[in-house]
Amino acid sequence: MALAVVRDLRSELRLETSEEIAAFEQDLLAEFVLARASAGVLDDTIRGDVGPVMALREWFGRPLWEMEPQDLDRYFGRHRRDSAAGTKVRQAAAFAVFFEFLELRHKAAIHDATGFVVESPLDEVNRPRGGTSARLRIPPPEGEMPPFSAAGGVTWRRLASTLRLPGTTPPHG
Repeated sequence: MALAVVRDLRSELRLETSEEIAAFEQDLLAEFVLARASAGVLDDTIRGDVGPVMALREWFGRPLWEMEPQDLDRYFGRHRRDSAAGTKVRQAAAFAVFFEFLELRHKAAIHDATGFVVESPLDEVNRPRGGTSARLRIPPPEGEMPPFSAAGGVTWRRLASTLRLPGTTPPHG
């Protein structure tokens, strides 16, 4: 048995010009839209994801795979400072989905073509939360929970057992 030269069968894509980079970005965005549509995401939701991504790209002035957390800090902290909290939360969600798409499907190709390793610039430090924390809150043990009403003897646990979703029957017990 003799040794043979092994060649990678994947096409070598090396982006050199701004036109090639722009065309590659456009292809990735089109594939993102197609992937979201194939997952059953509604057109309005897809538009709600793509619009902020395109606005971020326009503001950044470079391909988004080059973005670092500090860049997104400047975007939310300066450029979008006066936006409503809910708007920033929706934009952050759109960015998270887009960067997850890039990381899952195109991390290697982007690195091969550009030398950049895609990593979402959105992290737990700069993720807008709309004024509330999205972190899980664990209640204290029952013995540490104060009475809801000292006069009525209603405890938090008893109150919680009476709550129900609309259209369901209350718990018995």
